[in-house]
Amino acid sequence: MIVTDLRIRNFRNYETATIRLSPTINLISGPNAQGKTNLLESLVYLSLTRSFRTMNDSLLIRSGCEFANLACVVHDQKDIRLDAVIHSSGKTLSVNRSPVKKTSEFVGLLNTVLFSPDDLGIFLDAPRDRRRLLDQEITKVSSGYLFALKGYRSLLKDRNSLLKQFHPDESYLEVLEECMADAAASVIRERRAFVQSVNRNLTGFYQKLALDPLQADLNYHSCIPDDVPEEGLKEALVRLFAESRAKDIEFKSTGNGIHREDISFSLNGENVINSASQGQKRMVLLAFKLAIIRYIEETRHTRAVLLLDDVLSELDRERQKTLMALIQQPCQCVITGTEFPDYLKTGDYREFCVEEGTITGGNA
Repeated sequence: MIVTDLRIRNFRNYETATIRLSPTINLISGPNAQGKTNLLESLVYLSLTRSFRTMNDSLLIRSGCEFANLACVVHDQKDIRLDAVIHSSGKTLSVNRSPVKKTSEFVGLLNTVLFSPDDLGIFLDAPRDRRRLLDQEITKVSSGYLFALKGYRSLLKDRNSLLKQFHPDESYLEVLEECMADAAASVIRERRAFVQSVNRNLTGFYQKLALDPLQADLNYHSCIPDDVPEEGLKEALVRLFAESRAKDIEFKSTGNGIHREDISFSLNGENVINSASQGQKRMVLLAFKLAIIRYIEETRHTRAVLLLDDVLSELDRERQKTLMALIQQPCQCVITGTEFPDYLKTGDYREFCVEEGTITGGNA
C-alpha cells in the first residue's frame, strides 16, 4: 500500500498543497511550527477519519475558512481515491468520488502507523487512552470489530440508563447482558489476536533497535481470564455481568466489561513504567509500531504507510540506521525533522521542505 498523490486545502495552516510521494522514503524538513506534523495529521485523518491531536474537527479547519478538504490516491493493487471534507456540521467522506454513509466503508482503505514524541505518554495515560489505541489499530483491519464495538457501546449505554432507574427491570437487564456478551466476545477475540500477533514480533524488533537482550511484551488485561477458550467467552461474560448486577444496581453503572480493559508493556516481565529508562520506553514503542505494521501485513496482506514525526533526532546514528533498515522491507515512510543526515539521502527518496504551510521540493 502506498499513497501517491496528497492534496490539502484549508487544513490547519495550509491554504492549498499538492505533493506526489515516493513509494519508499519521504523526508519532510523545515523549522519547527511550520506545518510538518500537520501534513502527517492529514494522512492519519484520511486513514482513521479523525485526528491524533484533537477530538474537535473544527480546529482542523484553517482560520477564517468554512471547510477543509483532504484527498489522496492510495495504490493497493488498484488506485483508490479518498476524499474527506470537514465542515461545521461534521464531515463528508467519499471513495472514488462516491459519498459513503458509514465510516466503516472508509476506514482501512488507507492504513497508516504513526510514531510521534507524544506517544511516550501512553505508558502513564488513563486506561481509556490505551483502549482507544487498541481499538484504533484493530479497527483499521476489521470492520467486524468496529461493528461489535459500536454494538457493545450502544447496549452499555442502555444498560447504564436502566441501572439508574429506581427499580431496574432485571429481566430486561438479562436480555441486555446476553446481547452485550455476544458483542463483547467478538471484541475480546480480536483483541487477543492483536496482542498475540504483536508479541510474535515485539521482542525481535526491540532487541534490534535497543541493542538490548530483554524480552518485550504487550500484556492484555482482560475482564475474562486468559485461560477461558474462545468458545467459552460468551458464557463467561454472561456470568460476569450476572455476578456484577447487584453491585451495578447499587452504583447505577456497569463496573466491569470490555469497556474497563487495559494493556501494558513489560521488559523481562517488569512493567516499563517502573523499570525502563526513557530510551528503553522509546525503543519499546518504536518496536510496537513496527509490530503493528507486521500485524496489518499478516491480516490484510498489505503494508501500512509508516509516519515518523521528529523521531530520528531522538536516536543515535546506529539506531537511526537500524530503524531505517527495518522499515525498508519494503514500506512507504514519511519522516519529519528539522534536518536529516546525508546517509538517508541515497536511493529512491524524495525530500520536501515545509515553511509557513507551503511545501517545496520533490514534485510539490
